[in-house]
Amino acid sequence: MTSTPTAKQNLLLYKRLLGYAFKYRTFFIISIFGFLLFAGTEALMVQLTEFFLNNLEGKETERLTFLPSEWRTSLYFVPVAIVVLATFRGIGGYLGNFYMGRVGLSVVNDLRQAVFNHMVDLPQKYFDDKNSGELVSLIIYNIEQVTGSVTRASKILFQDGLSVIFLLGFLLYYDWKLTVIFTAVIPILAGLIYIASRYFRRVSRSIQRAVGKVTHIATESFQGIKLVKSYNGEKYEKSRFTDATDDNLRFGIKFERVGAAQTPVLHIVIACALAVLFLLVLLFWDDSSAAAVAYVTYAGMIAKPFRNLSTVNAIIQRGLAAAETIFDTLDMPQAKDSGTQELNNVKGTIAFNNISFYYQQDQHALSNLSLTIEPGQTVALVGPSGSGKSTIVNLMLRFYEPQQGSISIDGQDITGLTLKSLRKNIALVNQQTILFNDTVTANIAYGSDASEINQHQVEIAAKNAFANHFINEMENTYDTEVGEAGDKLSGGQRQRLAIARALYKNAPILILDEATSALDNESEKQIQSALEILKQGRTTLVIAHRLSTIENADKIVVLDRGKIVEQGTHKELLAKNGAYAGLYNSQYQS
Repeated sequence: MTSTPTAKQNLLLYKRLLGYAFKYRTFFIISIFGFLLFAGTEALMVQLTEFFLNNLEGKETERLTFLPSEWRTSLYFVPVAIVVLATFRGIGGYLGNFYMGRVGLSVVNDLRQAVFNHMVDLPQKYFDDKNSGELVSLIIYNIEQVTGSVTRASKILFQDGLSVIFLLGFLLYYDWKLTVIFTAVIPILAGLIYIASRYFRRVSRSIQRAVGKVTHIATESFQGIKLVKSYNGEKYEKSRFTDATDDNLRFGIKFERVGAAQTPVLHIVIACALAVLFLLVLLFWDDSSAAAVAYVTYAGMIAKPFRNLSTVNAIIQRGLAAAETIFDTLDMPQAKDSGTQELNNVKGTIAFNNISFYYQQDQHALSNLSLTIEPGQTVALVGPSGSGKSTIVNLMLRFYEPQQGSISIDGQDITGLTLKSLRKNIALVNQQTILFNDTVTANIAYGSDASEINQHQVEIAAKNAFANHFINEMENTYDTEVGEAGDKLSGGQRQRLAIARALYKNAPILILDEATSALDNESEKQIQSALEILKQGRTTLVIAHRLSTIENADKIVVLDRGKIVEQGTHKELLAKNGAYAGLYNSQYQS
């Protein structure tokens, strides 16, 4: 259970949030000036009421004697003054609202970029522990809540806060004794707001979690819509989504219930104070009737901005709850890149030296594994699910760091290499083909700046991956967008583009994780021919379940429970009649 933040923690959190707004302080200052103009002219409007009533009775308004006498005696003074003050009030409202909104939108934009950029560089474990819905919700929903905290709350604080200050100032100017009695309700209002704020923050956190769950379920369902439909899972997904949205509704209702109750309760407290004030005016007022009207008008006007100020608490608490999750994410340490050396002129010797690794304590994925791969060799990793094949790839690309041992390339420990340099020299084609909703060219040349893409090399890569035929049949050929996750393409076509991407990268080390699993037999033969050409002069690590695809590998390494149980060529391992022969025969017989 999350503890309730202290007032000091809230202040530090809001101060950090406002630090993003400080970048746009010019807009902030213009906005405050606008709200100041708005509040001041609104308060001066009441002065015209007193002036107008006194003129009806033929009396002089002492509080406006600083104005020229020809103005005060003019028949047109009040109408003209109303128009002038309304114009300045409108200008002030525009400046205040527009520039405060400009600050809020800019802060959200900066925060959204900062969070996304930071998240992309977080360790792989962060993404393994989170679902995509939570991450999307953080960037979209939570940061939108910050908009409310920065923009809406600031608008109310300055616009209505300044109005309260001006109105209280005039009340004190008219009769400070009665005004002091009137302001005795402030401690009561503060207490009610404090009680509500604790509740708002707690419920806001629950709402954020519920929204994350809603986003996660929707994302999962839409991404897997073919599976949902083919398994008649519509009812199940609807049920999951309904449960999640009902949770969100339940917490939302709690939030709105207190928010809705807070305003009328505060309004009743203020109304009681106004009732007492009116009674005191009737009993003790010794100024003119016009001044009394102006005074009670000021007192009545103060109720609205006070009521608006009572709503700002809910907005701020919701924003602060969102800011907590945002800053918690921004404070997470990024993936360590302690390497300083560049990996150049790679020959391709890869050595795993006594590697031990576990994702969870006491559940070793690899245990004291040692393996050397010579330059230009094709080494295949085989074994049952969970034997450690994919873990080796994860460690090679430094998605994770081993708890024990080291991995080196050409004698250089990869922890001493910069991540960019290491990954630049490794091309990966994994079994889950990832394509982006972009053009064919952009997907093949992924990772390259648009200005640096060599279209000729893109087409050569596509040709060698036997993808150019279907690409040229598309309406816009290489400029055709492939759809979300490549949904406009068949499984085999997606896999060919992924292989073309590896061909375009032209890295000296190649990792093929079930790279031909989605291809038909004819396509697989074509791709295998292309891969044989690609492998020349390169070190290739192949993860395969279909053992027929790795019979020509220079070395086959059989893994079981994170340990190497056999290694050798296809013929050598069959002759041993051990673990590999058992795997091979079971596939052949099936």
